[in-house]
Amino acid sequence: MTKPLAKSAISQKRVLDAAARIFRDYGYAGATMRVIAEEAGLKAGSLYYHYKSKDELISAVLDLGMNAAIEAMQTALAALPAEATGRQRLEVAFRTHVATIIANGDYSLATSRVYGQVPEAIRIQHQKLRDPYGLMWREILTTAQKRGEFRADANLTLARLLILGALNWTAEWFKPGSRSIDDVASGFAAIVMDGLAVPGGGSSG
Repeated sequence: MTKPLAKSAISQKRVLDAAARIFRDYGYAGATMRVIAEEAGLKAGSLYYHYKSKDELISAVLDLGMNAAIEAMQTALAALPAEATGRQRLEVAFRTHVATIIANGDYSLATSRVYGQVPEAIRIQHQKLRDPYGLMWREILTTAQKRGEFRADANLTLARLLILGALNWTAEWFKPGSRSIDDVASGFAAIVMDGLAVPGGGSSG
């Protein structure tokens, strides 16, 4: 049986959830500790009990979303058999990433909005989490390329940036019920792996 969260942990989650919503709606500059406290239904003094400053709070919001993505990806990839193809691993990575950012909607949207706005020191610190996550994607792509599953001349750095940029944007447009996460992930994988052009299409002669 799952152990119930302590009262202080519940209060802290309330603060983080409220902060994610405020950063999502108002950005880094527009968010204030007072507004976040009001959103959480707390007095300002109670908010400062958990986080001493807005910078400390936005760091926690950014890190929570990134840690959730890292943990989910590690678990999903570890569950695959050693003989899984590059396409299979990529589809699992797509599905896991989309599912994670949808499940952490406010945090995902807050991150995409404020990441370029936060002080440089916070970005540098948060990048230490982003880098290992990017390495997971790079490993998927480079392993498949070495196995001959992907084109040898493909620019994997550009591919990774394109993939993550597109996947991250799903938090903006995805509406539960309109299509499934599996459909979205499979669709992304098909476009990346198979492209849009019909083989030989558009050729003259």
